[in-house]
Amino acid sequence: MFFADLISRGGPVLYLLFLLTLIIFFLLVSKYFFLFYEKKYWYNKALLAYETNFPPSATNLSVVEKTFLSEYKRNSESNLKLLDGLIGMCPMLGLLGTVYGMIEVFEVLSFLGTGNPRAMSSGVAKATIPTMASMVITLFGLYFRQDLTYRIQNSNTVLTDLVKKRGYSY
Repeated sequence: MFFADLISRGGPVLYLLFLLTLIIFFLLVSKYFFLFYEKKYWYNKALLAYETNFPPSATNLSVVEKTFLSEYKRNSESNLKLLDGLIGMCPMLGLLGTVYGMIEVFEVLSFLGTGNPRAMSSGVAKATIPTMASMVITLFGLYFRQDLTYRIQNSNTVLTDLVKKRGYSY
């Protein structure tokens, strides 16, 4: 009931924000799933396959960094630019909601004048609720985006150390 009431007070822009939030949530969950679960299996399987083709005794570490480690980095950092763009869109949609609500306030003012503040409150709610929702989504999105960046950089370092322990050297 709360969600339906919020949507009715906040206007149609909240539908767009809700859809955008679902996409951001899906991207974040998929990246965290990769980092916490799939990463171990991916680089164990890929490193074993890589070692059969390029044994540590015959391969330089710089070649491994250019091929295997760059492939891992590409896989772990995929869709992060899309995530950045979607998080950056949230404040713009909030401003769109603000403009939509203010247009409604101006319509009420043109018909009823300034003597009916209760009629204007609906437009003011439609102006402020999408802005507030978009800022909350952006703040959470930026926090988790930073956390992902830290975890990906940390996993790149761990993977480089793992490759060095396997016997690859410069």
